[in-house]
Formats: sequence, C-alpha cells, structure tokens
Amino acid sequence: MLRSVSSVTYCVTRFDASGEALETALGYQCVEEGRVSQARASLWNAPAVADARYALFGPTSGEDVFLRLVESEPTPGYAPLRTFGWNAAELHVADVHDLAARLTRSPYTILGGPRDLLNNGTVVAVQAKGPSDEVLYLTQISSDNMHRTYGKAESDVGRVFIVVLGCSDMDTTREFYSKLSTATPRPRKMGIRVLAAAHGLDPMTARFPIAAAVLDNQFRIEFDGYPDSAIARPARPDQLPPGLAMVTFTVDSLDSMAGVTPHEVDGRRLAMLRGPDGEWLELVERASG
Repeated sequence: MLRSVSSVTYCVTRFDASGEALETALGYQCVEEGRVSQARASLWNAPAVADARYALFGPTSGEDVFLRLVESEPTPGYAPLRTFGWNAAELHVADVHDLAARLTRSPYTILGGPRDLLNNGTVVAVQAKGPSDEVLYLTQISSDNMHRTYGKAESDVGRVFIVVLGCSDMDTTREFYSKLSTATPRPRKMGIRVLAAAHGLDPMTARFPIAAAVLDNQFRIEFDGYPDSAIARPARPDQLPPGLAMVTFTVDSLDSMAGVTPHEVDGRRLAMLRGPDGEWLELVERASG
C-alpha cells in the first residue's frame, strides 16, 4: 500500500532559475543539493542522469514532503499538460489571492485562477508554471471539515497534498491504484480549465472525468481523464521523463509488494514501479521503530 507522498521530482531545463523561483516566489527552502549518484541512476534505469545536479526543496513549516529538481536537457515533443502521466503537484496555500499577486511579479506564469472551485469560498486555487514549465496547483482550503480530509497550509506555501495524473483509460488506472490505496471513488465529470486550454478546448464547457486514490495522512492521487489530443510522454533514452518525472511514495514494506525489486540506495530501501500510462513511482520503505 502507498502510504504518503514523500517527494515529487521535476526534470528542469533551467535548474538555477527553477530553484530560485521556488525560494523567492513560494518561500520554499533548499534542504539538500548535490549530484545524482550512480546507484540512484541505476535504480531509475536512467544512467544518463548520473552526476546530474539535483536539489531538494521543502516548505518553511518543516513538513517532510519535498519538491526535487533534477537538471535535464529539453525533450522534443514535450509540453506541459499535453501528455499522459504525472502532470502537476498540488500544494496547500494560506492566502491564494496574496500568492497570486506575488506570482504576477515572479518567474512563474499563471495558467488559471484564482478561482473559487466550489462557489462557496472554501476552496480557491491558482495554477502556475515555473521557468522550466513545471506545473503547480496552489490551493487555499478554508473549511475545517475539509482540513480533516485534505490537511491545510502549515506555512505560507505548504506541502504537496495531491499529485495529478493524466490518464488515457480511467478504468484501467483506477483498477491499478485500487490495489495500492485505501479507496478509489467512482469518477465524475468536471471542468478543468487549464487542461481544456492546453488542448484547445473551450474552458467554459469542456468536461473531463476525474477520480482519485485515497492515501494515508491526507494525501490523494487525482486521476484526470485526458482528451484524445493527449499523447504518450516522449522521453530521451536513458533519461528521466520530462516535466513531472516521478512521485516518491512511502510504503511499509517493499517485500510485501508484488512486482517490485528492492534496492539499497543512499542508505534507504527503494524500488521502482510503472503505472498504466508509464508513470514512474519511486517507492521508499518507511524506517521501522
């Protein structure tokens, strides 16, 4: 079973600019930086990534959910929100209107919002992309009841609480993740304006099937049914996928999971898993005791 999100990895073509944007615009702090080890590149089956620069950023709240940037070259044919696989990370925000105003004076480009998603002021979101086209959903939740389900911002910009997966077949995706999560409620049709705009559809009328996988500790995997214009994600041989490359999840025991091979990497037991649309899941075993 997937327990929680540990980190979200973005391949970035403008490494320094993307890291600076996280620090100056979102207030995230760099907690670790270095070069990708040979052992981790081998785990990923991406030997070309060995020795690439990486940096780990976290919220000022100290919550141990991180955004990991890995330096990469551009991938021909890739565009954000146009391909199947991981497409966005959603972060808690304390004041989305204040943040949106700051983003207009930052390296980020606002893709949509701020928008009142439930028309009652309890969930207001803005979507943005960074200097390397890394897509972030930034959401303020103001309902105590929803805080119990999704958590809340513990700092100006808090932790990731949802990872967004673009899928080609909702039934196949839900079946796959039903074996890895607490529940996968049935999909419903909803508008996703940034997705509609990315595919040249009318943002006011386009509707997409949406479902989710429920994890522990107020985390979710959101499944967005992508339109026919979406394509499989192009990737360079021996590299990580472009954009949001992978999501790292904690698990209780790798030995109890079918279809994975544990490896000892940088002092942790890790394994890799591929989802129905080729999305990369990095699994990290929680420390015992």
